[in-house]
Amino acid sequence: MKIKKFSIGRLFYNDKFVMFFSVLMAIGLWIFMALTDTEEFPRQITDVPIIIRLSDAAQEDGLKVFSPVNQTATVSIKGNSLVVKQIQASDLEVVAQLASTITSPGNYTFDLSVNKKGTLSDFDVVSISPSQANISVDRYAEKTLPIENEIKYKPDYKSDPSYFVSTPTFSVDTVTVSGPEKEVSRVSKVSVQYQINDTLRESKSFTTDLVLTDASGNKIVSNKIKLSQDKVDVTIPVLSRVVLPLSASFTNKPAGLSLSADQITISPQSIEVAGPKDVLANLTEITLAPIDFSGVSPTTSTFDVNVSLPASCKNLSNIPVAKVSLNLGFMATRKMVVSNFAIKNLAAGKTASVYTKNLTVTVVGPESEITKLTENSLSAQIDMSGKENFTGHTEMPVSISVGNSSSCWVYGSYMANISVRAVAVS
Repeated sequence: MKIKKFSIGRLFYNDKFVMFFSVLMAIGLWIFMALTDTEEFPRQITDVPIIIRLSDAAQEDGLKVFSPVNQTATVSIKGNSLVVKQIQASDLEVVAQLASTITSPGNYTFDLSVNKKGTLSDFDVVSISPSQANISVDRYAEKTLPIENEIKYKPDYKSDPSYFVSTPTFSVDTVTVSGPEKEVSRVSKVSVQYQINDTLRESKSFTTDLVLTDASGNKIVSNKIKLSQDKVDVTIPVLSRVVLPLSASFTNKPAGLSLSADQITISPQSIEVAGPKDVLANLTEITLAPIDFSGVSPTTSTFDVNVSLPASCKNLSNIPVAKVSLNLGFMATRKMVVSNFAIKNLAAGKTASVYTKNLTVTVVGPESEITKLTENSLSAQIDMSGKENFTGHTEMPVSISVGNSSSCWVYGSYMANISVRAVAVS
């Protein structure tokens, strides 16, 4: 069988094909004309920035445009095709000409127009979309507010008595609210609003949005208000609880003086403490701030002492001060004179003289030991540490020690006059 050759020319003898081809060509020609004839078929330029300019006087008065911000328009233009095809969004700007008449805060609606910015201007503007701008003008304002805790627990929440749920902490304590004066003035409070649904037995951390409310407690939602940060990291510390006894400590206590438990009374005897498990595991008691024995005598034997805890712990008993009483009825006192002075830590190249020849001091100790003391048992030291650059006359504290006794001490504080001078270099 002989195969017929395909011929394009024969198609044009087919009426249906000719009709289809004609329609197709007409559509193509129309598209070509639409793309090239910008007189009859305007070209659309998208993303043209909308610029709102206030007068210099309005700006000097503190007025500022808060909307529209970063808004763009679509501009249709027609004219010489060679020119129109070169126009870009950067060659145009859409403006509200009457914005320069604004003199006070408020909301305004003005028609928009187009300014030609480039060197090519042989074209006409057919339309602008949108054709109007809704303009919000106000004075700029800002204020800094503390972040308030409004974390709540579900109604049937029950705490575990073995743990203490501490006050939540925030990654920042304050936030700055800024924006239109009218909007900012509505903000009365910035808070963390969150609900705890589970019994807490360990510390809980989360990040949540900050909530703005007005004076009536209504939430404020506004895209015109800006926050220095709109989220905050929250930590709810959960600590273990334990009751620990208090114990007294001393400085400058004679090495040979032993005080039994019934000679030291502490009130209260214990406090309740909350803290991390690993910290409490190493605590068997709370040692009070030390009592200086130079201030202890049979008649001065009761002291208010600060209760200090590790930084990570909390005093649940809320007792910052304990009372420590010492039973020293078995001690005696004796007035003695010390005349043996020594100076230590004197700077090189200097010499010092003590003008105070003797001091009358009060010695405290067991009567069996105190009666054996002589003036040679007492010695006084003047420490010049921190006075290396001093030259002249001054009064310095004196530290007095008792020799020949391991259970006696000197009660009170004493001063001595000294003179410091530089050694002449020959």
